[in-house]
Amino acid sequence: MQRTGGVSLAAMVGMSGGASAQVTEDGEFESDPYSLGVKSGDPLPNSVILWTRLAPNPLEADGAMPNESFEVNWEVATDEAMSDVVTSGTATAKPEHVHTVHVDADGLQSDTEYYYQFECRGESSPVGRTKTAPEPGSSVDEFQFGFASCNRWADGYFTAFRRMAEDELDLIVHLGDYIYEYGIDGPATPRNRQLPQAYKKETTDLDTYRLRYALYNTDPDMQAAHASAPWLITRDDHEVDNNWAGDVPQDPDKQSTEEFVKRRAAAFKAYYEHMPFRMAQKPEGASQKLYRYYEFGDLIDFNVLDTRHYRSDQACDDVFNKVDCEERFEEDRTILGDAQEAWLLSNLAETETTWNVLANQLPFAKMDFKQGPEEGYRTEQWDGYVPEQRQVKRAFEEDANNPVVITGDFHSHWANNLISAKSGSDEPVGAEFVGTSIASGGDGADMDDFGRYVVTENDNVEYYNNRRGYVRCTVTPEAWTTEFQVVEYVEEPGAPARTDAVFQVEAGQPGLQPKHPKVLADAVAVGNGKTGTAELTARWLDEGLAGGSVTLSLSNPEVATITDASVVDAFGMAEATVSSDGSSATLRFADLDKNVQSVVAGTDTPLATLDVRGDATGTTDLEVAVDRLNDEAGSDLQATTDVGVVVVGPPPVGGGDAPRDPDSDGLFEDVNGNGRLDYSDIETLFEHFDDDSVQLNRAAYDFNENGKLDYDDIVTLYDGIN
Repeated sequence: MQRTGGVSLAAMVGMSGGASAQVTEDGEFESDPYSLGVKSGDPLPNSVILWTRLAPNPLEADGAMPNESFEVNWEVATDEAMSDVVTSGTATAKPEHVHTVHVDADGLQSDTEYYYQFECRGESSPVGRTKTAPEPGSSVDEFQFGFASCNRWADGYFTAFRRMAEDELDLIVHLGDYIYEYGIDGPATPRNRQLPQAYKKETTDLDTYRLRYALYNTDPDMQAAHASAPWLITRDDHEVDNNWAGDVPQDPDKQSTEEFVKRRAAAFKAYYEHMPFRMAQKPEGASQKLYRYYEFGDLIDFNVLDTRHYRSDQACDDVFNKVDCEERFEEDRTILGDAQEAWLLSNLAETETTWNVLANQLPFAKMDFKQGPEEGYRTEQWDGYVPEQRQVKRAFEEDANNPVVITGDFHSHWANNLISAKSGSDEPVGAEFVGTSIASGGDGADMDDFGRYVVTENDNVEYYNNRRGYVRCTVTPEAWTTEFQVVEYVEEPGAPARTDAVFQVEAGQPGLQPKHPKVLADAVAVGNGKTGTAELTARWLDEGLAGGSVTLSLSNPEVATITDASVVDAFGMAEATVSSDGSSATLRFADLDKNVQSVVAGTDTPLATLDVRGDATGTTDLEVAVDRLNDEAGSDLQATTDVGVVVVGPPPVGGGDAPRDPDSDGLFEDVNGNGRLDYSDIETLFEHFDDDSVQLNRAAYDFNENGKLDYDDIVTLYDGIN
């Protein structure tokens, strides 16, 4: 396993390496000094910041490094093999900055993919991928980026970062809560990892903040995301203290202003040390200028905000859904501070790009969180700073080009219309996409009571999902497409990602495009000669569903056969007909008792189930055709469809022979299908663990029989073979 990434595997399944690494008297490293990986960030057309830290033992405050400077060589190449080097140099890793380096690699070509690597005393780092920005004003046909926030280590694995890395994006934007300051009881977490005593207390000084960043950066999924693309990064509250505001800590009774400012200075220093920031973001004591502007050709720009450092303290005692809080309307309240507000408004007035983005920490859209006729607002977000919120909305309406706000903080996905600040207007002036957390909050659920009533209470809120994940955005001159990515679980490693919802904004038309009803068939994996169940669901039924008729067909009927079909009991009248050859099924249904009411926020509504038998190893699409669909008023619904897939096999893993089940227990231990059970089966499964051939065949590879595919299955297979 160690030859094929076993160190990362050990970290993911919660094994802790207890050996204390050292540097020899000759200055040679006895273990890998790049335990925290490599990063790049803040890309310009001709340069990008490259970062690493020398830390043979990252869970010691100094990384187990001696109190002396080390020279670190760096190279930038056009290829991943680092054979075509275009620039190189040497940086100094100093002990006063825990041997971190920030390299401004300049002289690069614009809009170009590069690779980079560090070397120190004979030890080479992993190779990272980065990309420069297009020249200002240059024509850009497409730009794809992702954004994320809230990676609380104690709540679960950073699987969503691994999925982001697989996208190989042009840019990743991180919107805050990179670490959490709370103490960690390692064995009580899903990772079940024993940590040194220093991690059990809250971060308050430089050593504990440094240790916290080091712990987070040992995560292999986070390292993969950092090495996959350049990042734009900003801070929220947990990098310092929960809900801090300017010079005010969360608990003023427990720490004085003087103590908090000293703490903030330590937090800022450790933050800068561990992020790929430019020199302009290097803090001076307890001050750090994080708001900045980045432009990518004529297509898109990013106004990276800091809504913590300069804000007034939260109104009305910082409550979640305060009713009748007049303080939030006071004109002198600010979430940006005067200088940042003037900078932002000037940018929005002068911009010439097609899309203007606010990379922002907390929800910007107006959101009533009080169920019932009363209105209650969370005063920590922009609703607690109404005059400034209205000012920015006016700039969106009068000056900006296609404004979009991307937001973190909330630990759930949201899609919001931004409504005009003009009195009585219900017209959108922009859109906001709020991304869920990477891990904070644990596994979560697609929908819960909170999301259901908030979407119902707020006409401008179109979507909610409470699982973990990230957001992927594809931007062209004509349209902005947002894909909300979710993972089913984070309390165990290795979950696949799926696209839960897609929203589009068209250039020149502010706000979210309306969602049309959609009928979806899911993916199902069945063994050859065995039967599985596929579900048919509908989404975006904002006007309810009176009934309809849907036909499902197998594109390759030699691979599988539909043996039975049934409509769910919610429909009082239903008919399901399977063709004589099992290649198709027609479903007709009517909701006589109005059980299927209006459904909010993209919630899946079950329609029917299909029993599908696997007849031959292979794959066939399960195609959906909507013959008719009517809402509660009897109007025709123009529905879209999503094709499902039936996988029979399991199919070959890694391009070899089809896997085999030597003992007929339903588990395919002979992963490479060569007729033997040996170590190569373990390697094949590990190398292709995230492939569809494995992930769509959970029953075949769930060796620990816990109902999930996780890296413990690899360990169980290893134990069984040995």
